[in-house]
Amino acid sequence: MEIKNVRVYGLKESIVRSGYPTRIGELSIFEYDEDGICGVNLTKHGERAYRLAKTPIGSGHDNFLKGIIVQFDLQYPEYFSPQLQRYNWIDIISSQSKMHKITSRKLTKEDFTEYTHEDAINNINSLISIYQSADELKINKEVCFNQIISNLPSGYLKWMGISTNYLQLKTIYSQRKNHKLQEWRYFCNWIETLPQSELITNLA
Repeated sequence: MEIKNVRVYGLKESIVRSGYPTRIGELSIFEYDEDGICGVNLTKHGERAYRLAKTPIGSGHDNFLKGIIVQFDLQYPEYFSPQLQRYNWIDIISSQSKMHKITSRKLTKEDFTEYTHEDAINNINSLISIYQSADELKINKEVCFNQIISNLPSGYLKWMGISTNYLQLKTIYSQRKNHKLQEWRYFCNWIETLPQSELITNLA
C-alpha cells in the first residue's frame, strides 16, 4: 500500500467554527495570503477544538471535524477496497479500472502484493494471452474476460483518488489501528502524519 498527493483543506477554518455553538450574532471572517493559506491564529481556539475532538464518536460534539477535508491517492490491493468502502464518508473520486485495462498487457509481480503466489500470476497471464488471441482462436471473448475477472488474485494493486474528512478518519483510526491487516496499520500510521492529527488520534 502507498499514499501520495495528500492535501488537507479547511483545517483552521473548522477549528474556529468549532466554537460557533457558543456564539451569537457575529461571524468569523477568514483572511488568506497569496498562497491561499488561512492566517487565523489558533491559540484561543485550539484548546476547545481538542477538547471537543476527544468526545466519544457519535456524540456530535466533534462534528466540526467534518469540515477538515482530506484528499489523496491510495494504492491498494483488491481485498482492501470492500473494507474501505464500508465507511460513509470515504468518497472515491476515481480509480484505475480492471474492466478497461486488465487485458491490455502481461502482468508482473509489481502489479500485486508481495504475498501473491507466482503461480496465480502466471495463471492470470495465461488467461489474458488467450483473451488477446480469442478472435484468432475463434473463442468467445466474453467467456474469456469473465474467467480473467473471476480468477484475478485479490492481491492485484490499483490506485484510487479519495476524498474524506477528519471525522471519518477518527472512526477509522479507532477501529483499525490494531487490525490484523498490515494495510490498515499502514493507513492508521499515515493518519498520524496529518496536520493536527491529535484531533483524530487523541481519543477519549
